[in-house]
Amino acid sequence: MNGLFSQINVLGNALRYSEQNHRVLSENLANVNTPGYKTHRLEFDTLLQGVEDGDASREALQVGEVSELEGLAERVDGNNVDIETEVSEIKKNALVAQAYAQLMASKLATMRRAISG
Repeated sequence: MNGLFSQINVLGNALRYSEQNHRVLSENLANVNTPGYKTHRLEFDTLLQGVEDGDASREALQVGEVSELEGLAERVDGNNVDIETEVSEIKKNALVAQAYAQLMASKLATMRRAISG
């Protein structure tokens, strides 16, 4: 049963990461017309490293590495946010979160069946 609990823990952390990633992407989209604003991304390596180390704690994911993307084309006002890219990233993140949620529901259904006999 311990394996099932660790899987649920990893999926829960992945869902939290997805939520945090959505916040970063939404912030980019909200600042599409802010002069001088630079596009930010949440580093996926933080989640992977935590999972590999067995320490993907909520605190580690909340602190996640948010960094500015380098090398993007800037407009005259210094802003480098591309609205089409950000909308695409938000949609992709939503699909990933949905997949994690479905996996979590499946694992919980397995536990319910095991408990009820």
